[in-house]
Amino acid sequence: DSGVVFVKNRPFVICVMTTYLRNEREGEEAISKIALAAYRMFDRLGRASEYGRVISPANSSKP
Repeated sequence: DSGVVFVKNRPFVICVMTTYLRNEREGEEAISKIALAAYRMFDRLGRASEYGRVISPANSSKP
């Protein structure tokens, strides 16, 4: 499976392939877990500052 994921500030392309599975559901579950891990990483990067810290609305100050 492949696709473009539009995460705020960090869109990405993902492609995951499986082969030699006993059943198709195992592949779907693996792809789902990989896609979720990638989404979480790019979401965190998209919310980070130039120094790498995640900025939340509660912890940021307005200029």
